[in-house]
Amino acid sequence: MPTTSSPRHFNSEQSTTQQSTPNKRQSTNLLPKSKMAVFAASTNPTTILTTQNTKTILALLSPAFTNSLYLATILQRLLSTTTLFLLFRSYLLSIFLLQQSYHASKILLIQSLYASSIACKKSYWASKKGTRLLWMSTEGMRKKLFMEFMIFVLGGGNQLILVLFWPGWIIVGGGIWGVWSLCG
Repeated sequence: MPTTSSPRHFNSEQSTTQQSTPNKRQSTNLLPKSKMAVFAASTNPTTILTTQNTKTILALLSPAFTNSLYLATILQRLLSTTTLFLLFRSYLLSIFLLQQSYHASKILLIQSLYASSIACKKSYWASKKGTRLLWMSTEGMRKKLFMEFMIFVLGGGNQLILVLFWPGWIIVGGGIWGVWSLCG
């Protein structure tokens, strides 16, 4: 093998060194040299996940997944226990409040029954006393009306009273009603 290298061989080494260590000029110049360079394919190497890369990532994350699943089950158990505890407590509280409201309504009913019975008794006695006082206050006027009625009956209105209060009107009125109902 000759010690001098061919220019072709030298260029390939130079190109590999340029690819491995980028120039400052190449890294600072981000603008494309031509308008068509925008449409060209990217020269940057892209990493593709292979099964080997995925296995190493999963091997790194496996303890985290295990711990997170463990913590998730613990949190789920705590949440279910707390939910059941709160449900049981709310059930007990609702039963307690229902019993207390039942007893309170019973007490209020008894008190209202007592108060209404007292109010009815007082109003009965008040109306009875008021009726008696009203009857006593109209005594003079009643005496005057009775005297006027007696003067009318014993005076010229005796015939009118006899006509109005004659018991035969019941028979006469029944007969008139029977004829009227038959004739239509």
